[in-house]
Amino acid sequence: MDASTKSALSNRYFFTKGLKASDDYDQFWIRYRPERVLRKRLSQLPSLVKSSIGILIAAGLLSCMMFGWNLWLLAGVFLAAFGLARLYLLTFPTHIALSEDGLQLFWLRSFCNFASGLITWERLTHVSIAKKVIFGHPESTLEFNVIGTSMKLRERLGYQLVTSEISSGWLKGDRCKISLRLDGIASSDDRKRLQLALKKFLPSYRIEPSVSDELNLSLRVETYTDLWLDALNSNKRERDDPLPAGLLIGEGAYEIVAEIGSGGQAIVYEALDWKRRVGEETPKTVVLKEFVLPAHAGATVRKRVLENIKREADLLKGLKHPNIVKLLELFVEDQRAYLVLEAIRGKTLKQLVEEKGALTEGETVLFGLQMCEILGYLHAHKVVHRDFTPDNLILSHGDILKLIDFNVAQQLEADSTNTVVGKHAYIPPEQFRGKSCPQSDIYSVGCTLCFLLTGKEPEAITTSHPRLERPHLSSDIDAIVALATEIDLDKRYPDCTQLRTDLQRLKELYSS
Repeated sequence: MDASTKSALSNRYFFTKGLKASDDYDQFWIRYRPERVLRKRLSQLPSLVKSSIGILIAAGLLSCMMFGWNLWLLAGVFLAAFGLARLYLLTFPTHIALSEDGLQLFWLRSFCNFASGLITWERLTHVSIAKKVIFGHPESTLEFNVIGTSMKLRERLGYQLVTSEISSGWLKGDRCKISLRLDGIASSDDRKRLQLALKKFLPSYRIEPSVSDELNLSLRVETYTDLWLDALNSNKRERDDPLPAGLLIGEGAYEIVAEIGSGGQAIVYEALDWKRRVGEETPKTVVLKEFVLPAHAGATVRKRVLENIKREADLLKGLKHPNIVKLLELFVEDQRAYLVLEAIRGKTLKQLVEEKGALTEGETVLFGLQMCEILGYLHAHKVVHRDFTPDNLILSHGDILKLIDFNVAQQLEADSTNTVVGKHAYIPPEQFRGKSCPQSDIYSVGCTLCFLLTGKEPEAITTSHPRLERPHLSSDIDAIVALATEIDLDKRYPDCTQLRTDLQRLKELYSS
């Protein structure tokens, strides 16, 4: 593979590279979610109890119908029960702050920011893990053991008024306790921050070894993504460097030929597919997209990245179209996830224009019809591409266009971080505002057509008129590009069908 091809491919298939935040803080905020504890306990209720509750509800409704009881009264009873449950949850703190001064609990921080008295680190004798069984299910609790000597009555009373679920001993003696259910800690990132805070502010002999062990068990292996995460985190990686040529991976199924490019959280390789070879035939070339997890991110971030990879794989698996790259397989090895993709030979539309200059109207119309076929298929499957550009379209054998990249993971990451996906010259204004829709892809098609006709990148957030660059172009093709790149959604083509109809009309005109 020559250097120019590698360079052209190096910006594909990648996540946006993120920055690692520092772990060295003066104050750590931990979010606590008591409703998670309540939901889990309700889910753990014996089936007999659940059935009894269902029977009681059904009996109440039946009684309303048979004896004329007031249905509103019954609804009021259920609403009152729901309200009491919510009031019960308000007795739990929503945040725990750990700083150089000590530990403090906060209630409803987003509203009234009510805070408990400060427990200084000198009062904290040790932190431990307590185990108990609820409805036959084991539960782990993080316990802060406190010496209450000389604490003000107001501070003791404040902790005593907290639900007995998390607080005990504050009015009985000097050995007091705060207990937090590990299932109530909001996320794996919160557990990580808690672990960092304890390590920073407390000497190690005051922290029982079981605390670190329990906090490290931040994810339960309950979903397919969790299984991935378990495999990707289980052991130290054998290889940290890029994969060398000749290496066999995927249990010997794929032989690395060369690295195509790298960026952000992914590296792309050219490889030989020995798995699908029939008899003595030469193995076919495939593309391996290797996903590198963020090394220093919390477990929640790592899990989100893995979910995004799985979404990209699921999306590609569900798309079966001759103009879209095929996903062959997904596998995990040596703490890395790999997508195995069909290798497409040919030049991108951008390379084509850079080498031979602007295309003719006839050539552009033919490519535009293929683009409409691709987008029509994607939009029928509720997929908005958001990065439909000449870089992502390869002209393969037989002048067939192939859409080679989706970068779903990057797009999903952008959704959660409010960043923009795509090349700015091809992005409509609504996409800059985070409001992508199928018409956003039509705008990108119009910009791509303009690039093919003029050989120049279109001006960002502008209705394109290729005749301004090449006056000999027809007014028909200029009008089509202008309508596709209208800034106002109400004026732009509403869907690919109308754009395809206008392009087809031009094709027939050229043929006559």
